[in-house]
Amino acid sequence: MQCKRFMSIFAAFLTAAYCAAPSAMAIEEAAETTVIVTEVSAVSIFDEYRDWSQMDSRWSETPMGGTTIRRSGCLLTSLAIMAVHSGSVDSTAMSNMGITDIEQFNPGVLANAYTNANGFSYDGGIVSWGTINTIIPNITFGADKYFQNTEKTAVAEELNALMAEDWHIIARVNNGGYHWVYIESVGTDGSITMCDPAFDTHNLYEAYPNGLQGEFWMLKGTNPPTASSAENEDESAFKVEIETMPGKTIFHPGEELDLTGGTVTVSGKDDVDGSWKKTFDMKDSDIISVDSSSYDSKTFGKYEIVINAVSGDEKASVSFEVEVGYSIGEHYVTSDEPVSVYSENGETVYTLKKGNVINISYVGEKYGYVASFDISGWVDMEKLEKTEDHLHIKGDINNDGNIDKYDLSLLNTFLQQKEELPNGVSVLTAVQLYSADLNGDGTTDLNDVREYLMLV
Repeated sequence: MQCKRFMSIFAAFLTAAYCAAPSAMAIEEAAETTVIVTEVSAVSIFDEYRDWSQMDSRWSETPMGGTTIRRSGCLLTSLAIMAVHSGSVDSTAMSNMGITDIEQFNPGVLANAYTNANGFSYDGGIVSWGTINTIIPNITFGADKYFQNTEKTAVAEELNALMAEDWHIIARVNNGGYHWVYIESVGTDGSITMCDPAFDTHNLYEAYPNGLQGEFWMLKGTNPPTASSAENEDESAFKVEIETMPGKTIFHPGEELDLTGGTVTVSGKDDVDGSWKKTFDMKDSDIISVDSSSYDSKTFGKYEIVINAVSGDEKASVSFEVEVGYSIGEHYVTSDEPVSVYSENGETVYTLKKGNVINISYVGEKYGYVASFDISGWVDMEKLEKTEDHLHIKGDINNDGNIDKYDLSLLNTFLQQKEELPNGVSVLTAVQLYSADLNGDGTTDLNDVREYLMLV
């Protein structure tokens, strides 16, 4: 099997290993080397997007933090493919990305937009799931989940169920590394058609005989995907469907279930109103009831939440999973005592202090794995807290509603410790770094201090 752009199997493995490994640090360096890719190919993107490769010379060297699309862009390229496949790139999205024609859109343009939004960690990880919505408003992130099965037929059934609910799926493949592909469709025989940033084939099991790794992203766009199980769906039947997922689907041990932000649509057909559809919050009401009886906040694991809808004699239900555990992504140290980062053999490779910000790329129950160019190891998740992901206004680093000396002090502390701390450790979060960039030039430095001095 030949790889795209004659990519070797070894290079594909290296690319997979780098494709999505979030870390907390050094967003500001990426903007300094941003390359704008806006040339229009002689071939329409609608004829070629299914074969977009992260190795394509038109965008392969586009920066993603401290790396490039070629090395780390499988997830980013899959997102670009999904954006075109779902018809989600409208005039607002193009304006956000600095282009004027859909034919200018490609993975390089999307990577530049992420860079300009402070969306990459130093090693190319996507800092926040919600960034895609700020760039392409028609795309909504649903959840980062895991398939319940690994067997071919069972996985196909899970995929069909998700795609029948209009979810686009970007999934990790089982290639011994960390590689993402876009799932285009599922056959009745369990076969999976994919768009792969690394391989030419669209047959998933031809390229990856061991199938999917388990983890996948759920996203919705302007148009739904094609799912084979949806072809004969009775549109007149009474049904309930998930419209938006709750803001949280992963809860720390002991944390109460919170479905805030989750909505469902209930639709049906009657002789009076004809076809109808209404949207409801995920909470008990006259029509909606929530069955969360399986949820156990004290036990690690995944739990099914069932949303039931009743209208007269008609009933329908839909379910989704939440998890009790610790999530990947950016965290900060809450413990007053020093927190060790342990190597595989139990040795302390670094000691974190209260307030230090790191990124967790993998979680194994109580312990999370932090990896950067300088430090790699395991840390006790009970001593960490997930950082916020909503943006502050420019200048208001501590988000107290004021731009004042306290914000300036935080910026000075960051600049003082920037050279002392190893890559992968910071004293400011990604959203705080974005806020600290007062002059908006994409870097957090002494020029921003000068801007603060003029204000405070």
